Amino acid sequence: MIYTTPLEASTADQWFIDSPELLQFVAIAREISLHTAEHADILRTLEPYFSELLKTEGWLPSNFAQPNLDSNIGGGIGQWLLYRSQDRSLTIFSLVIPPGSSTPIYDHQSWGLVGLYKGKQEKTVYRRVDQGNIPGHAQLEVVAVQQLKAGSIYQLLPPDNDIHTVKTTTQFAPSISIHVLSNDMGCSWRHQYNPEAESVRSFRSGYANISCKS
Repeated sequence: MIYTTPLEASTADQWFIDSPELLQFVAIAREISLHTAEHADILRTLEPYFSELLKTEGWLPSNFAQPNLDSNIGGGIGQWLLYRSQDRSLTIFSLVIPPGSSTPIYDHQSWGLVGLYKGKQEKTVYRRVDQGNIPGHAQLEVVAVQQLKAGSIYQLLPPDNDIHTVKTTTQFAPSISIHVLSNDMGCSWRHQYNPEAESVRSFRSGYANISCKS
């Protein structure tokens, strides 16, 4: 179900959960973006408000905190769209990764914030080291391995730290992260990498609760 208020109805923004906390956060994010030119400054200013959202209990409905067996990502990973602006310059979604599952190694091609809402994760960050001039070929090297816990936040500012994979390290419960991004990432084509095969392919992760138009 898509929820609307008079403001959202007039702008054709889409709301997939009814949450005053998320409504307030989106209003703050839009205000900061409107008055801040540099992406790094937007993220730095927005991060404390995002941290407060992550600390708040109960705003994310339980059906948006579940794995998805039909996931385009694989591994039962659920990617649930929570909010999407009319111009697709701001999307917010939850990413639910079952215990022991990992995301593919992929890029985002979007600046934004990612924060862990529940559980623990291990994040491995890669850097592309080839020239990108051979179709289907890519070479990666590991830049960092990071341990994340509830409340951890990291920034996406491509090309830095844009390629990564995350794995749930919680034993008996999924990890849930909240993504605040500057594109419609679930419906955007991006790249999935296989370091062992030194290959790369086009990839679209989709959303569990809404279809992407071709």
